Amino acid sequence: MSLLIPINPDRLVTEGVPGPTKVPMKALILALLRPEPGSTVVEVGAGSGSLTLELAKAVGPGGRVIAVEGDGEALDSLRENVRSFCLGDRVEIVEGWAPDALEGIEAADHAVVTGARDVGPTVKVLTEDLGVKRLLVAAVTPETYTRARDALPEGYDPKPYAFVWGRGKDLGRTTLFSGLRDQKLLLAVRGRG
Repeated sequence: MSLLIPINPDRLVTEGVPGPTKVPMKALILALLRPEPGSTVVEVGAGSGSLTLELAKAVGPGGRVIAVEGDGEALDSLRENVRSFCLGDRVEIVEGWAPDALEGIEAADHAVVTGARDVGPTVKVLTEDLGVKRLLVAAVTPETYTRARDALPEGYDPKPYAFVWGRGKDLGRTTLFSGLRDQKLLLAVRGRG
């Protein structure tokens, strides 16, 4: 049994890695993906592991997160974060870029893509080869969203989402919201869901 430490974003090692995934985005991804205890989740573009750790908590001790990352600095941070949060028993780190790095994975229940050099072929492998039940693609650009949507095979029900988020600063009598980002999400559910 591993010791679970609450995941405080301030404790993450993120040297040389953009990100980490911000709290509002992680909450939305977890709510839409709905990973169950005991399930297997493939995460493409794991980065420093901010989302990886939350996914590992969600799948529990009987579950597994397969974190795929190709950037060397990100891999160093990812390994350190998985180790320091004592979640190595449920996180498998795969070194490489998708879709090629997905080759040795035999099965998964869910997948989330937050970074892929070639999103279309990655979506095809996750849906056609691994047959994931739920796939969530976080697209920073409309083009990435469109490529992911166009790669979905028959039998997957696409559910598009878009939202705007950012942080506010209390100015006393008012609040300033700056650095707002828009995010496009594609949830694809096999069958009806």
